[in-house]
Amino acid sequence: MADLFKGFLDTVGDFIITIFNYLIAGIGTVLGWIVSIFPDSPFSNPSTPPELINLGWVTWLLPFPTMIQHTILLAAAVLTYYGIRVLARWIKLVRS
Repeated sequence: MADLFKGFLDTVGDFIITIFNYLIAGIGTVLGWIVSIFPDSPFSNPSTPPELINLGWVTWLLPFPTMIQHTILLAAAVLTYYGIRVLARWIKLVRS
């Protein structure tokens, strides 16, 4: 009797898992369809004007992309620090 009940529960559990899998797949399909309606981003492949001079040596001398990444990282760290500090003040962990 216990084996029959266990088999029944396994079957019901598999059925529920299958239903959830179909629901998640359906939601993914709908979301994929909604996203496919939007046009492609114009920023994914920016086009450069043909008269633009190649300034690769400037980025070798002054690595602007790296500098920008480090500045963004620093700004995120500072904002995170101040955000945690304000949150701590709200819950009275830190005195001014």
